[in-house]
Amino acid sequence: MQKPTLIKAVALAVAALGAGAASAQSSLTIYGNLDVAYTNVNKKQGDVSGTVLPAASFAAKSTVSGITSSVSSVNALGFRGTEDLGGGYKGNFVLEGQMQLDTGAQSGQDGRMWGRQAFLGLTTPYGEVRLGRQYAPMFYTFAGTTVEALGGADLQAVGLVLNNLQVRQDNQVSYWLKAGGFTGAVSYSPNAGAATRISSARTVNGSITSTSGQIVGGVSAGTEDDTERGRSYGLFLNYGFPFGLMLSGAYNQNDFAGTPIGPAAQAFDYFRAEKYKSFALAAKYTVPSTGTVISGQWHEGELETSAAAAGTLATGLPAPAPATLPTAGVNVGDIKTRTFSLGVKHPIGNFSVGLQLSRTEFTNFTEGKDTAFMLIGDYNFSKRTRLYIRAGQMKDDRGNATAFGTTAAGNLALAGGPFPLLTGLGNLETPFFSGGGAHIDAKTTVVAIGVRHQF
Repeated sequence: MQKPTLIKAVALAVAALGAGAASAQSSLTIYGNLDVAYTNVNKKQGDVSGTVLPAASFAAKSTVSGITSSVSSVNALGFRGTEDLGGGYKGNFVLEGQMQLDTGAQSGQDGRMWGRQAFLGLTTPYGEVRLGRQYAPMFYTFAGTTVEALGGADLQAVGLVLNNLQVRQDNQVSYWLKAGGFTGAVSYSPNAGAATRISSARTVNGSITSTSGQIVGGVSAGTEDDTERGRSYGLFLNYGFPFGLMLSGAYNQNDFAGTPIGPAAQAFDYFRAEKYKSFALAAKYTVPSTGTVISGQWHEGELETSAAAAGTLATGLPAPAPATLPTAGVNVGDIKTRTFSLGVKHPIGNFSVGLQLSRTEFTNFTEGKDTAFMLIGDYNFSKRTRLYIRAGQMKDDRGNATAFGTTAAGNLALAGGPFPLLTGLGNLETPFFSGGGAHIDAKTTVVAIGVRHQF
């Protein structure tokens, strides 16, 4: 073979190999969402009298204006790849992180680079298996049926975010099956994200450590060990009808194995979490003739607790003043929550207008409740870019002061509805309205004007 012919043959062979590699990698997609707004959050004076809750975090009147990220939808940057392996088999992956547009910093999930999702999957003719950090099955019921996009102003997410492990889970293995209009998933994690102590940064001076505690789902809370702490199970069922109706349901269970709950600033524990169980039922209907979307969600949750740990000081933390030393614990029993939300959104040309209503309550415990509404207005410049306004209010009813322990000076008690109180206990990663928060026994009013761009 002459040299020019050999060179040509080698070149053709290399080109053929390259073409084969390109066809094997079916797709690589870079995608994202950018959402930022000018916001005003006004919190009226709250009431924490008769409780151990600090007024500075839960009651002080305030009005804060500024630039806020992830109001109508959550910021994200993601990479998604799929490789066709032939015979109905595909390899796939997702890496997805979150950023703050007001500062450029990583945000959410304790600053993890890929805190939103990070998993590898294998699709087979019999379903798909995924391994890594993933959304909990419960997440998909809310994401598929809200009229919004689960941003900070989405009231139809309130049941979902009562426990971070209903949103995302570390160390998860899941199995997915799709057939016609049906989609189903089951999941398991040996530790979805529960540290040896549950605490909130809102009531801790300084950094959160493994000694002082972490929020549920904290950055290193998912480390596996030989206990059942953080073991989680999930189920998701969804059916989409051809005439615009979607029905969805989910179940979530997190085992906490007696993990103590309480802020390090007070150096003693409120109670011990044993197990959290929740379920949700939801529906969404899109009117074919008008495009109007109507949806509703129902959520029930129960946190099983063991005898209060208030009689024991938190390990490794400074003791409080003698007058506030706990002398006995009171068992608060199992803490039950109920959430109901409704939403409607109607398109008018390039505009969309809507309304959301929600009610979240402790059905026992403090019997506190949070009632809220949110007005929705969008102007769609294109399929990717929109201008929006959100305006709403949440009213917290603190309910009863519920004792979890006693001291020489009297009872140690908690009060409040689920949203402000569970934030303080470390169940929530981001407080109401993209971190704006809500006060106990007070009204919180929020207004935002922003822009969203998807790519």
